Amino acid sequence: MSIRRTAAARTLASGSRVDLLHLLQDGAEHTISELASATGLHENTTREHLQRLVADGYARREPEHRTERGRPRMVYRLVSADDVRADPDATRRIEESIARVALTRVLLEGYGREVASTTEAAEAAGRALLDDPAIRPEPRASAADAADAADATGSDRQIDALEAHLDRLGFDPELDRSQMAFHLYRCPFLDLARARPEVVCHVHLGLAQGVLDTVPGPVAAGRLLPFVGPEHCILQLNHRPDLPDA
Repeated sequence: MSIRRTAAARTLASGSRVDLLHLLQDGAEHTISELASATGLHENTTREHLQRLVADGYARREPEHRTERGRPRMVYRLVSADDVRADPDATRRIEESIARVALTRVLLEGYGREVASTTEAAEAAGRALLDDPAIRPEPRASAADAADAADATGSDRQIDALEAHLDRLGFDPELDRSQMAFHLYRCPFLDLARARPEVVCHVHLGLAQGVLDTVPGPVAAGRLLPFVGPEHCILQLNHRPDLPDA
């Protein structure tokens, strides 16, 4: 059975829409012609991509604020804090989009150069992503969560951190503890992953290991099995017996 991606996942799977979103993150208002010039896209193509970003709640389209006479132009801007307060779901969409923009930047930059091992370079890039505040796992927020964490083993804390992180990035993870594996039912970079799995999948593998490394424990990212189903991948974990599970 084919698993359908959400509208948001399909929207952010487009490199052109990610580029436009990145430009809008400067907080300014932009016309279609300005954005088309900055991205090199045709204005009609730019307009279609912007309509998609507006429809999914990432951007706003409104008349330009101006003092002189004449019909105002329509401009586009990123959803603001006031917009978020009016629409709580916008908070989640913005957090996911920022994280995915950071991931996309790593996936698309630097892989035209020759490297000794593409997979090793991709895994290293994934681990290095933890230096980006948009990607770094967030600390637990409540005292109850902290108490639960204190009672958990190191491996439990590692797996919880990785599950929360995969969910934040939109992978729709499902944990199989008996197999020490995460089933991933969505990929924000599906088309790119199909074209360059040796890059995309190993960046994700390195990122998973980087998340696990932020929490002391014996769990390591073993391998990522791409496309065991139409849109289904498996992240296999390993338990390192040489490290304590405290």
